[in-house]
Order: sequence, then C-alpha cells, then structure tokens
Amino acid sequence: MTTSAQCSPTKSSLSCCQIDHNSHGDVHEVAIAANNGYFIQDKCSFPKRPEVDVTFCDIHFTVKEWSFRNLKSKTKDILHGVSGEFKAGELIAIMGPSGAGKSTLLNVLAGYTVKGVQGKILINGKVRVPYSERWKRTSCYIQQESLMRIRITVGEAMTLAAHLKLGYSISSAYKHTQVLELLEMLGLSHCYDTLCGKLSGGQKKRLDIALELLSNPSVLFLDEPTTGLDSSSCSQCIALLKRLANIERRTVICTIHQPSALLLEMFDAIYAVADGYCIYKGPVKSLLPHMSSIGINCPPYHNPADFLLEIAIGDYNISVDKLAAAMDTMCKNDKTVIYTMKPQLDESMKEPPRSAGFIAQCYLLYKRQLLCLKRDYTLLVVRLLCHLLIGIIFGYLYMGSGYRANGVLANYVYLYGSLLLIVYTGKMAVTLAFPLEMRILTREHFNRWYRLAPYYISMLLVEIPFQASCAATYLVVSYWLTGQPVETPRIISFMVVSIAASLTAQAWGFFIGATTPVNIAVFAGPIIAVLFSVFGFCIRYIDTPQIFRWMFYISYFRASFHSLLHTVYGFDRMDLKCDDFYCHYKKPAQFLKEMEIADTSVANNLILILGIGVLMHLLTASALWCKLNRR
Repeated sequence: MTTSAQCSPTKSSLSCCQIDHNSHGDVHEVAIAANNGYFIQDKCSFPKRPEVDVTFCDIHFTVKEWSFRNLKSKTKDILHGVSGEFKAGELIAIMGPSGAGKSTLLNVLAGYTVKGVQGKILINGKVRVPYSERWKRTSCYIQQESLMRIRITVGEAMTLAAHLKLGYSISSAYKHTQVLELLEMLGLSHCYDTLCGKLSGGQKKRLDIALELLSNPSVLFLDEPTTGLDSSSCSQCIALLKRLANIERRTVICTIHQPSALLLEMFDAIYAVADGYCIYKGPVKSLLPHMSSIGINCPPYHNPADFLLEIAIGDYNISVDKLAAAMDTMCKNDKTVIYTMKPQLDESMKEPPRSAGFIAQCYLLYKRQLLCLKRDYTLLVVRLLCHLLIGIIFGYLYMGSGYRANGVLANYVYLYGSLLLIVYTGKMAVTLAFPLEMRILTREHFNRWYRLAPYYISMLLVEIPFQASCAATYLVVSYWLTGQPVETPRIISFMVVSIAASLTAQAWGFFIGATTPVNIAVFAGPIIAVLFSVFGFCIRYIDTPQIFRWMFYISYFRASFHSLLHTVYGFDRMDLKCDDFYCHYKKPAQFLKEMEIADTSVANNLILILGIGVLMHLLTASALWCKLNRR
C-alpha cells in the first residue's frame, strides 16, 4: 500500500492532513493540532515523538544449561549472528517455527533479555543502552498474555495508567481527553465502564495496546499479539498495528507463528528465523520470488506463511545453513538492503511528560489496591470472620485459665497456640501474593509505569493494617474469654507484641513468596514457622544442645512468646486465684523462674521482633529488584 501525505503542523495552529491510500481508493483525513507540544492525530493526542529505526548487527545469544548427568554446565546457542534493520513506519513480523528463536530475538531487541547477548543494537545509528531511561521511554513491550487487574474498569485502568505514565505536569482534564480519544481510536469507548476481567480476548489485547500508547512510544514490541484470538479479532488487531505503523510512523515489531494469507499481506516486512539463523528478511511480496530463486516454488493456492514454515522445518530438503547463505548473498547483491543510519534522535524535540513522582506513585497504586479490594472483599471478610470464630473457640476452650493458679499450664498452651495462629495466618496469607502478581509487576515495571519501591509500599499499606486488624480481632475476643489480667499496660503490651509477631511473620511470608516457587513456598512457610516455634516452648535454653542455642537469639517467635508470658505473669503480678489446697504456681514469679524467663526484657524482645520484620522486608524488596532486573 502506498501512502502520500502533505502536512504542515505548527505548534499554535490547526491544520489538516490528507492521506491518500491508493490501494483502497479512499481519502482519510487526519486532523493534527498542537497543544503544548502535543498533536492530535485521528482524533487522538500524542506527544511529538521521533521516528526510530532499529538496527541490529551480528546478534548472538547463548544460555547455560546444567547437566545433572555430567555435573557440569554447557552453553547452548539460540541466535547465531543475526542482523537486520526495522524501519519507522513499517509493521514487521518475526516468523519461524516453535523453538526457532523468534521470541528470543524480540526480547533481545526490546532489552527485556540482556544477559548472554553479544552484538550491536543501534537506534538511529547510535548504540543502544538497554537500561537507559531514554530508550525505555521510547519503546514498550506488550507480552503475549493479556495481564491486567480484572476488578477495575477499562476507564479506571486507563486513567490510572495515564496518571502514572504522564505524571501531573499536564492537567487531569487533558489526560482524560487523551484516554477517551485513545479508547475511541481502538474501538473500546463502549467498554469504558466494563470490568477488565469481562472483556473478550480481542478487547483485552487492544486495551493492552491502549495502555502502552499513553506514553506514546516510538517503538512497539509485541509477542504473539494474535494468540487466542478468532480470525475477526486477529484481523482487527493486525489492522490496528498497521495503522500505528504506517499512519503514525511508529516502528511496530511483533512475533507471529502461523498467520493466514490475509494477515500476512497486512505486514510490510518479514524477518524469518529457523534454528537461530535468519532465512529471510525483506518485503512480504519478495518472499516467494526469493524462494523461487533458490529452487523452492510455492504450490498453487498455498498459504505463503505455511510455505515458509514448511521450508524452515526442512520439509523441502533444504538445510537452514543453505537458506541462511542464500539470504546473505541476496543482501550483498541487493543494495536496497544495505543498512542506513538515520540521524540521531532530535534532542531539541519536546520530551513527553515524565512519569509521576514517588509520592504520587504510592498514592495511585494504593488507590488501585483499595479499588480492587472494594470490588472483591470476600477474602477479607472470610479472614476476619475466621479469626473471630477461632477467638471464640479458643476462648471457651481455655476459659478462666488466665487468673487461676491451677490453670497456668493451660494458659501457657493458650498463649503458644494464639501466637502460632496469628503467625501462621500472617505468613501464609501473603505467601502467594508475589507469585500471583509477578507477571503483572514484571510487565508494568519494565514498561516504566512505576518503580518498585512505590509498588511495595502500596502493598504494605493494604496488607499490614488488615493483618493487624485480623490479629486484633482474635486477640480481643480470646483475651477477654480466657480471663487474662485487665490492666491497661498489660493489655497494650500483649497486643503490641502479638501484632508485631504477626507482622514479622507476614514479612517472612512476603520473602518466601518472592524467592521460592509456589510449590516450595507453601511447604517452606509452615516448616520455618514450626522450626522457630520449637525454641522457647518445647525446649528451654538450658536443655537445648549447644549447636542449636544460637536459634534462641534470632527466633522472633521465641522473643514474642517469652514476652507474652512475661506480660501476663511478670511485672510483680499479684497472687493467682487458688481453689485447691495447694497451688504450685500461686505466685506467678515462680512459673517465670522455672521457665527461665524471669529476667526477660519485653522492650529488647520487641526491638528484635521489629528488627527482623524490617530486615525481611528489605530482603524481599532486594529479591524482587533482582528478579525484575535479572534479564
């Protein structure tokens, strides 16, 4: 399709641009207006952006594989020195059979994969730095699976993304207008109030694109954008990408496995790979002539895409090496394939607004968390009701044990059981939080929606108060029913130590979930809790073997349990009620002495508990940072 355009946009005036599509015989009018460096194209506002050509030269990618049989690692080459150039205004398809390396090449070009890569990637002739802020703000990567918050509406998702990506340097009214125009351009206006979880596959894919277009990238990378879509949705999706490339002069690069003949014709160029080698690169219309030149003719009425894949897997008895050599020969003979280096990015061009600041990101992400909880509060209610119910059950099982001298051992078990309960619920309730969120977090973080710290803080602002509320619900009910001392200092100390232990266990849950696979996390959490709970309850320090005594000094469970015992029976508590002739623990100090916790410092133990909690949160944040940046 040939396109001609005559435009003369100015920064302060409105002009009209006529774009003639000769292949369709229609005239498409595009209004271009400027507002503080922003232009309106096809009723959609975007910051002025540079055209970007992506050139890659001699790209190799290797991975290390560990062999348990030989107990040593070996390297495996995935890409073997591939080269090419993707120009602005083109829709390029990276094709190849499964395992050919097309997704790997896309990840390398997008900067999503960095480790194990050799070769040069140039942006308009300048070597690209994968982690540079300028490159990340110039490009976006849309993964194969549509990942989004299912409990917020399309309008809410777009508005929040606009605030995160564009910040507050431009007005909310302008951002709202941009959101509405983007949704209209992508055919999602009627879905504005629809929950994202109720969208169809094609609508989700278009929403993924709309969310990333808010930052107005010059380069779009898409991994299998047609996967899971019907033929109609596939055509709409590719037609949208072609419009973004041809009309808006973006560089759109996507992997696609086996398109129909109709879809294949919509692409401007193909980059075909097989076994890590390039077997064809160039316009779609030149594919069949090139194959004919090396003695491979496409059967009549055969889909060229299927024909290409059949060649790649060896159905025509031509090796990949021969195909790659023929492609190299064609590139040397065809001067039109010689890579041209465009001028550097125009530094004087107006930059798009910077993303929201740290505090704004915390607020927006916290608001999103609350909005999702508001729409789906079943789990929260269940957790609260379970804590209330168990508090009533424990309270009746150990009723009155808190003030009776002959109930000291029963109260001892109640305190241990209570602490174990709130530790388990605090840890296991969040163990799966990051495994379930990791894919969404990876996509949004890579595309520069926000930084890790605001995301982590926003999650803690939701989880910490709720876990504290759950623990307090159980503690208040059971404390009163079991007849613990009704003295304000003791009640405060009891609640503070218990909730601190629960929150530290929660920090452990975050760490385990962030560092281990799901099947290991659900097993490791209880094991670690039981291991730490042994010390201080099942065994005294003096009876512990020497090699395990260090556990007493780092066990937050031991510190919490001893502090609770000291809170209930220490601080010169008066004699307990004795209904029998002789009560061995009538004086509470006798019990503390026999348990070797008479000299326990509640304040020091609380510092230890909180210190371990803070340390685990720091380790969790560090582990997440490594996962997000280990590419």
